[in-house]
Amino acid sequence: MHRGSLFTFVFTIFLFSIAHASEGEGVTALSPICQIQGSSWSSPKYNQSVRTQGVVTADFDATSQKGFYIQAENCDSNPATSDGVFVYLGERLDLVSAGDRVEISGTVTENYGLTQINAAASAVQVLAQEQALPAAVELNPPFDDEQARVYFEAQEGMLVSIAEARVVGPTDSQQDTWVARADLGLARVFQDDPVGTGEIICLGAEGIDKLAPAKVGDQILGTRGVLGYSVGVYRILLLAAPTQIPAKSSFWGTENSPKLGFSFGTFNLENLFDVVDDPDKDDAVLTSAEYQRKLDKLALALHDGLGEPAFLAVQEAENEVVLKHLAARVGIEADYEVIWLDGPDERGIDVALLYRPDLVTVLDYAQRQGCTRLVDGLGPDGDRNVTNPVNAVTCDTNGDGVPDGNRLFSRPPLVVHLEVALGEGENLPLWVLVNHFKSKREDNSTLAYTLPRRVEQAQFVGGLAREIMAAHPGAGVMVLGDLNDYPDSQPLAALRQAGLWNAMTGIERSNRYTYIYQGVSQVLDHVLVSPALAVNSVRAQPVHVNADYPYFYRGQAGVIYRGSDHDPVLVQYQVLSERVYLPLVKR
Repeated sequence: MHRGSLFTFVFTIFLFSIAHASEGEGVTALSPICQIQGSSWSSPKYNQSVRTQGVVTADFDATSQKGFYIQAENCDSNPATSDGVFVYLGERLDLVSAGDRVEISGTVTENYGLTQINAAASAVQVLAQEQALPAAVELNPPFDDEQARVYFEAQEGMLVSIAEARVVGPTDSQQDTWVARADLGLARVFQDDPVGTGEIICLGAEGIDKLAPAKVGDQILGTRGVLGYSVGVYRILLLAAPTQIPAKSSFWGTENSPKLGFSFGTFNLENLFDVVDDPDKDDAVLTSAEYQRKLDKLALALHDGLGEPAFLAVQEAENEVVLKHLAARVGIEADYEVIWLDGPDERGIDVALLYRPDLVTVLDYAQRQGCTRLVDGLGPDGDRNVTNPVNAVTCDTNGDGVPDGNRLFSRPPLVVHLEVALGEGENLPLWVLVNHFKSKREDNSTLAYTLPRRVEQAQFVGGLAREIMAAHPGAGVMVLGDLNDYPDSQPLAALRQAGLWNAMTGIERSNRYTYIYQGVSQVLDHVLVSPALAVNSVRAQPVHVNADYPYFYRGQAGVIYRGSDHDPVLVQYQVLSERVYLPLVKR
C-alpha cells in the first residue's frame, strides 16, 4: 500500500468512528421511508423514534390535518412498500411547502390504520426548497377486494394519479366521490360482481382542492393527489381540481298502469321527521325549510317518478302526520289515505302504507311483532353493544306464559288486507306485508353482528306469509320494503323458502339497484309475491331519482333528485287472462 493511500484509509476509519460515536451519543441513524412503512398493515418501527428524509408532496400543515406528506423516490424499488408517509405536527403551522426537501425526527404511530410520524415543529428541518416532486403512481387496483386492500396499503402516503375515471358512486354527505378507471369500461360496480369491487377508488374531501358534486356516470379527467387513509377507506387527497364532464341524467318518467292491472311500489323515505322534538324518541328535528323541501322532493318522486300508484309501502316515517302532509302536497292529484302504527324504534322511524281509496278498499290491518332468544344487543330491547350484548327479557317465545325473549323488530311488519281495483269492474284481494328489516350499521369487515336478527326477521315474515296462504289457499300475498340485504343473502333465501318469488330478480342487470354505498350499486329494497300472483305479470322497476345523485341535491328545492338515499321501486301488475288462478271479485 502506498503511503498516501495508507493515510487516506486511516483518516476514513477515524471519521467513521467519530460518526458512530456521535450516533451512540443520541443521533438516530436515518431510516428510509420505505423501511418505516414496511410491507404489512402496520409499521415495523411502530412506537420507535426515527429520523428520515423526503420531499414534501402535499402540505396540509395549516389545515385541520395539521401535517404534511413526504416521499422518497425509488426508496427500495419494492412495490410492496410505500415510499411516502404522513408527518403529524399536532398543531396548525405554516412550516413547509410542497417541494421542500426535509429531515424529520419523530415517533412512528398508527392513527386508526394510517402510518404516520408524530413530530414537533422543532424536529422538522428544511434542507432544500423547490425540489422536483416524485412521479405519481397511476392507480390500477385489482378487482379482488382483499388484493385491492393490499395494493392500496402499498401506495399509502404516495403521490398517485388517474388519467381518466368514471363516477360509480355519487359525492356523498362526507364529500367523498367514488370512481373507477374509465378504461375498465364499467358504467357502474355491482355488489354481486363475482370478481369483486376492489377497483373502486375514493376521491376524498380533505385535499387542497375538491370536486364539484358529481353523479354516477360523470367523467373525471386528470386526478392527482396523495393517497391517505381514514375511517377504513383509502382516499386520494386532491392537490388540484380535476376536469369534470357531466353525464346526462337518465330519469325519463314512468309508465301508466296496465290494462286489467294496477301499479304499486315501495319507498324508503329516509328519515321523514317533522319539526317537533318527540321527548320519547331520539328523533331528528327538521327546520321548517328542511321539512317543506323534503316533502316537496318526495311528492315529486310520488307523482313524477311513480305515477301515483294504487298503494305505496313506505319506510322511515316518524308519524301519521308527516305522511298526511306528504299526501296533501300540491302536485299530488290522488287523494291518498294513510295506515301507520307506532313502533318501538328508538328513532321513531316506522313503516306505513299510503293507498288510494278510489282504487283500494282496506279490509283489515295489524302490526305483527316477533319474540326472539337472540342476545345480540340489538332490537328495541338491546343495549346496542354488540361486543358485550345485553337484551332485556320482554316477551314469551313459546307461549307458555313465561317471558324468555326480547322483541324481534324495532320496526314491526305492517300486515294490510285489502282489495285493489283491476279495471273492468274486477277487484283483487291482497295481503300486503310492509317491512323494514334490521340495518347492517353495527357490522364490520369481518363480523356480521346484525345478520342473525335479520335472518330471524325474514323467517318470521315468511311464516306470516305461510300462515295467510294456509288460511286462504291461492291468496295473493306481497312482502315488500327495505330488507337491508341482497337478493342472494340468507334473509332473502328464508323468504324464498316460504314460497315467495322476488320480482327484483326479473330486472335487467344494468338497472337492478336501489342504493349505492361507497360506489357499490346494490339491491336492498325488495318485492316478493306468492305463487298466485307470480303466475301473472309482475314487473318491477327501480325509479332512479336518488341513488345516482350527489348529496348536494338534498338541499336543492324544486328538483326530484335526492329526496331520499334509496330509489323507490315501482311494480306493474297485470292479469294475464289465460293464466288467472286468483279469485277475482266482481263489484
